[in-house]
Amino acid sequence: MDDRIEAKRSVTYVTDLSRTLSGGGAYAVNWHAFDELAKRFNAHYAGPIVPKPPFVERNVSKVRRRILKVPGRYSYFSGPTLNRNARIAANLVAPGSDAIVFRSAGRWSRCRPAVPYFVYLDAAVHTFFHNTFEPSDFESADLERIWREEALFLENASGVYFESDWGLRMAKSAYGLKRDHYRVAGRGGVLDPPLSDTWDGKSQRLVTIAMDFRQKGGDIVAEAYKRLKPRFPSLTWSIIGGEPDKGVAELDGVSYAGVLRADEPSERARLAEILSGAFLCVHPTREDTSPLVITEAAYFGCPSVSVRLFAIPDLVLDGRTGILLDAPADPAQLASAIESLLLDRPRYLEMRRGARDHALNNFQWERVGSVICDGIEEVLRG
Repeated sequence: MDDRIEAKRSVTYVTDLSRTLSGGGAYAVNWHAFDELAKRFNAHYAGPIVPKPPFVERNVSKVRRRILKVPGRYSYFSGPTLNRNARIAANLVAPGSDAIVFRSAGRWSRCRPAVPYFVYLDAAVHTFFHNTFEPSDFESADLERIWREEALFLENASGVYFESDWGLRMAKSAYGLKRDHYRVAGRGGVLDPPLSDTWDGKSQRLVTIAMDFRQKGGDIVAEAYKRLKPRFPSLTWSIIGGEPDKGVAELDGVSYAGVLRADEPSERARLAEILSGAFLCVHPTREDTSPLVITEAAYFGCPSVSVRLFAIPDLVLDGRTGILLDAPADPAQLASAIESLLLDRPRYLEMRRGARDHALNNFQWERVGSVICDGIEEVLRG
């Protein structure tokens, strides 16, 4: 029997983000994805490679769209920008790498690695674009080129791993992807789950976590809170992240904790403390993909009230681990959903158990790492 120990494979991880837990959900996912690779491989961090569209090209597009009111070009994914990304990425690949893992796809679509490559992403560029922009603001031929290049990059990969089933479904629908190397790897949260639900059974604290208060529906939460507070004097609201709208932090029972960085021990502990006493995570977001805040709260047994959009139905099982509202949510809808749980304790307690079980069983980084790393090893063995 050959009892020699096989040397670790070498993998280069290509990303546009710096290696930090702070800055928003994308940074946390990026950090953990590399950490999982490093557990199994000799992992090399190639990044951040920040796409920089040419100055003239970027500003011509802005002038066309904002002043001339004619379609511009999506300069972030222009030919020169993609070529620059590819050149930098090629120069940063560690010598002797057996494989490359790209965090996201579209910005790397002109990379042509000489070794097998893999992709881990939350959603395709097509999905992000239609969440944010009006297609009529851009030249249709330019957009079709971007979609075509990303689709080819995904189809030519040795393995593609999405954070959610929603992200995979949207990409397949937009691009007509045909190969069978697409998987849902999922993603975890930033904090380590506590050993048990530590809610004291009394707190009626609402929690919102967002770097952009209005983008994630903070203004809707504020109006719902104003409706509820007179009827539920014990209701409170903790705001974490970007600064809220003027006057919100001064409302009775509202506290603004600011940005709590997960890589700062005292701030990480404060975030865990707030979540451990939370009654509900409230997230009526307007623009999102797969929000980590829902998973973070659920680790602590805290259900979420959110919207039936993006990957959120993968995270919140409506009526079992939280409540999903039709979008766009309005304050009356949101207040009614919160009130229903304040008044129905048995239902609420069952929802707490469901939220924690769902998060622990489906959104753990060890599981994500196994799916991606097993896939890479299978290809390299072949």
